[in-house]
Amino acid sequence: MGLTTIFGVNGVGKDSVAEGLRKRHPEVRITSMSRILMYALGISKTCDIREIISEEQYKLLENTPQSIIANIENNQYRHLLERMANSDENVIFLAHLVSALRLGDETTYLTDKVTPQWFVEINENLIQLVAPIDLISQRRKYDITRKRETDITQIFEHQELCSREWERIEMFYPEKKDKMHIIQNIELDEAISDI
Repeated sequence: MGLTTIFGVNGVGKDSVAEGLRKRHPEVRITSMSRILMYALGISKTCDIREIISEEQYKLLENTPQSIIANIENNQYRHLLERMANSDENVIFLAHLVSALRLGDETTYLTDKVTPQWFVEINENLIQLVAPIDLISQRRKYDITRKRETDITQIFEHQELCSREWERIEMFYPEKKDKMHIIQNIELDEAISDI
């Protein structure tokens, strides 16, 4: 499998799908963009998604200046992902095509940060996980691990921005198109089987 990235907005079910894949393939290692950043910043002990992370730890990450995040993304983050991609491990990486930065009650979408070429090239597969907006809103409402925006308009806006970035990747990297897959996550077992 190598490195496979599963993209999706918060609440689409990335973690649930990844854990379902791990149950079927126990050797799979799962990490995420936020976990690698927290690990690099010393906020968490590991970059494994099984480590319990508090709301306070997420807030520490969200309050980290973007200049520091950019430095980590261009250095430790990139090197760690490249090492994972070149290892014998099967790694699932959970990420966002367009990151949403939450500051208090305001959400800002970081549309100026496009998916870099090196990232597209190191992946064996790129998967965009999607679901109906009302289902995502419902999942967010009942997510006890983190408080998330449940407004359908904001979810729709974020999903649309992510879809545009997905199309940009398809256009700029046509050689990767056969390794790019959009998976509906309405029923968890079906989504896991489709991957």
